Amino acid sequence: MTSTRTGASKQRQGRPSRQAPRAARTQGVAPRPTVNRDLRGQLLRLDRIDNTLRSEWVATEFKDRDLERKLQALTDAGIDWLRETIKVHGWPGHRLVGRSGAAAAWRLIQHAECSLAFQKRCLTLLRDAAARGDVPIQQVAYLTDVVRMRERKKQLYGTKFRKVKGELVPYPIEKEAWVDLRRREMNLPSLAAYARKLRRAFQPS
Repeated sequence: MTSTRTGASKQRQGRPSRQAPRAARTQGVAPRPTVNRDLRGQLLRLDRIDNTLRSEWVATEFKDRDLERKLQALTDAGIDWLRETIKVHGWPGHRLVGRSGAAAAWRLIQHAECSLAFQKRCLTLLRDAAARGDVPIQQVAYLTDVVRMRERKKQLYGTKFRKVKGELVPYPIEKEAWVDLRRREMNLPSLAAYARKLRRAFQPS
């Protein structure tokens, strides 16, 4: 038994090591951050409930006040949770909660009727996260339009639409002639393409 192991050891010593090059390649490379599964799970649960209630509310053309109250209560609880999460971890981006969790956090702050100051703080955090590649830049465009509209300003990117005489049209846009240039900078399709997509989804013929 011993001689067999020794022979195998000598045979390995005669071959180039396969481990050393791998170690050399990975030396000095920071380990990939581990996703916080608890935070991601909470975000995904909030997102699933919100999506269910919101879809039902849209189906009533926003007339069901009971559904509206349930949505508001859920959003309020979600925002309280998000405030505490940000205090401890910063904005929940891909590195912290994965892509699906980060998208859920973005939808939560978009839909929230929370304090404008908190929403603006989240926009700043989201911009910083996008700059370091932790969230898609498109998320910044959508939240920017939300904040501007709450400030009674025209939107920049044309992400928000409303129904006028039965047709979905964008809310007023700042210097609309330049909107497609701004949208390209944020990796968004043209306003016309986006409008067609919305109308197919929410205004079927």
